[in-house]
Amino acid sequence: MHSLAPFNDAPVDRISPCFMGREGDMHAISSAVEFCDGGTPSRYAIWGMPGLGKSQLALSYANASFNAGSHTHIIWIPATTLEKVNQGLVKVLDLTQHVDRNNPDQGARLTAARLCLEQFDHRLKWLIILDDVTLATLDFLREHLPRQNGIGSILITTRTRDVAKAVTSVAGQQHPVYELKTLSTEQSAKLLFKSAGIHSSATADLESAQKLVKKIGCLPLAVEQAASYMRRSSLTGAGQLETMYDQEGLAEIIGWDNSLTTYQEKSVLATVTIQLQTLTEIDPHFFMLLRVMSFFDPESIPLDIVVLGAGRVTRRLAVNGVSEVMPTAPLAPHPKHPSLRKWIGQLSNRQNQPSSDILHTPDVSVVSTDVSVELRPLLELICSKKWLRGALRRLEDLSLAQPHYGDKTSLHIHDLIQLVLQQKTPADQLGEDPHCALAVTLLCGAFETIEDVESPHCWTECERFVPHLMALSKHAGKPTPELLSMNAAVAWYFSQRGRYDEAETLFQKALAGRERQFGRDHPNTLNTVNDLGVLCEQQGKRAEAEMLYQRALAGKERQLGGDHPSTLGTVNNLGGLCEKQGKYTEAEIFYQRALAGQERQLGREHPSTLGTVNNLGGLYEQQGKYAEAEILYQRALAGKEKQIGGDHPNTLKTVNNLGWLYVQWGKHEEAETLCLRALAGRERQLGADHPDTLATINSLANLRVQQGRLEEAETLFNRALTGRVKAIGVRHPDTIASMAVLARLHEKQGRFEEARMMRDKALQCMRTNAM
Repeated sequence: MHSLAPFNDAPVDRISPCFMGREGDMHAISSAVEFCDGGTPSRYAIWGMPGLGKSQLALSYANASFNAGSHTHIIWIPATTLEKVNQGLVKVLDLTQHVDRNNPDQGARLTAARLCLEQFDHRLKWLIILDDVTLATLDFLREHLPRQNGIGSILITTRTRDVAKAVTSVAGQQHPVYELKTLSTEQSAKLLFKSAGIHSSATADLESAQKLVKKIGCLPLAVEQAASYMRRSSLTGAGQLETMYDQEGLAEIIGWDNSLTTYQEKSVLATVTIQLQTLTEIDPHFFMLLRVMSFFDPESIPLDIVVLGAGRVTRRLAVNGVSEVMPTAPLAPHPKHPSLRKWIGQLSNRQNQPSSDILHTPDVSVVSTDVSVELRPLLELICSKKWLRGALRRLEDLSLAQPHYGDKTSLHIHDLIQLVLQQKTPADQLGEDPHCALAVTLLCGAFETIEDVESPHCWTECERFVPHLMALSKHAGKPTPELLSMNAAVAWYFSQRGRYDEAETLFQKALAGRERQFGRDHPNTLNTVNDLGVLCEQQGKRAEAEMLYQRALAGKERQLGGDHPSTLGTVNNLGGLCEKQGKYTEAEIFYQRALAGQERQLGREHPSTLGTVNNLGGLYEQQGKYAEAEILYQRALAGKEKQIGGDHPNTLKTVNNLGWLYVQWGKHEEAETLCLRALAGRERQLGADHPDTLATINSLANLRVQQGRLEEAETLFNRALTGRVKAIGVRHPDTIASMAVLARLHEKQGRFEEARMMRDKALQCMRTNAM
């Protein structure tokens, strides 16, 4: 890596031109992070309350350190949420042009990023800056931050001493932490004058400035905000400074008696409110825009998503009018419903099979066009490039937000500004705020444009929505039907990527919300019940899956009828669950019912029909009816290649299944061709550690056993087992199956003690699951 050109990824353009230097603080940082002691990266955490300038200090150090050559490669990572840390760490691969930068497997990319830094050329000095670490991101950082390479350094900012101590405690060693103090009254007054462009040494002016900065807690952010207002308002004298806090009614507007009791927050609220008044005087719609944006995740608000949502809502208003309820396609193609093929008939003689296909079951969505009359003009203004550019300039001028221009323009709002904006509405009424409601509508409207959350080519775009969905879900109070639909769609996206815990959280939230809003038997509620059943199957929770499927089926038969495509989807899933439980007669009844109904309702070539064809083929394969299974798999494969393409994950499922059939049938040449095709496609589309990819590795390992290539088989079985333990847990049925086949392989190799230990481990996991 010695040929890698130096880079500074820190957003140094955010450094205030009036930064006061903080020489003592800068020296403390450099003494800690530039000291190399042993083979581990140094760590140093700066902590203190919001508004002190922790980020400004870190940016200034990054700039000075890079210019001085103390660090040659600097990576800046916002660290308030798991999503941001996740994205920030893998950014290392892009910055270093790493070969794994386009790997679709997020876990593999995180590992590659850590190893990249640990193996960095020792002539190159890297620095990671983690800005605003929170308790929620601690465990993730402990797992994924580099642990080796003493030439590297990690600088952290955070709000509390406890988090600072925790994030700097590594391998039994406590790295130093540093509390950032407020500026002195004299320094703050100098900062105020410098920022406001006031050149005065008059005692009265200095005293007035010191009085003002004391009122705002001597916080650098608040001081610079006050100075920005002064510049725009031509306030240059001692008497004029007093008007910033003596205006009649100001205390009522900013809510002095709210539940936020710290001096810092009250002071900043007052200062920012004056700026917001100025913004409103320039154009009330600028203020409306900022209030709407304040409900998004403030770190990087993607304006292309906002504009896209505004355009769609504007068209919907024009066509449908306000508050029209209509059947429509869901926010994104609604999750289909997979069932895993039976993983093992008897633990000693069967291995895992990959997931079956899945069925579209569209929601009957309540389309939100209920935009407040006051805010409707804002929609068209957002769609005007000229107006939006003007709005961004004004926000930047008033230090209320920082635009970042590039291929896609984004907006950064400091968290304190966000706090002030949300203080305009009482905390218990945030969910009823029309600005929050419009933010939800914009995000959900833009999300509608994602073609298919199951398709890997849409995953990068899906990920851009995630932090904003999380932010809006926190602020929205009682979620709207469209927000619940988006929760369900993003949950399905998580499940497709193997992120089962995140998927479960969102599915549970969507289900609880839909039960409250629509009732337990509404079709939308039942769709989520079914989807949660699918997730439970993926997690190996078969008893929970069965209860959810049975509930969904009974409700859909009552509400939609037995032959509705959505009902048939749940019928198909119950067939898969019965197959997994060894109830082959019941499974065939369910599959045949689903297939007959789908052929009538959707047609023989519909992807959902082909999914059931695939599943029925799997059942026949399970029963040893290889010829019948081959016919069904070939029909499913030909149809899918025609309908959705040869490299779609659902097509690759049938490729894999047909390959596995040939493995069992002893048709090695055909099996090899199909297994290798499935593996290459899945590694490319899903990533090397995705559960579906691991299933194909397992199939290929079994083929190698039949071919007598036992060493290759062992390597593949071990890769499948290691990946499954990591991805789905040691107690998952698929993981247990991997242990069983590896035990049988060791027996073939004459390694009887290893075989016994592996089999005992598998049996212990089975007994634990049965308890």
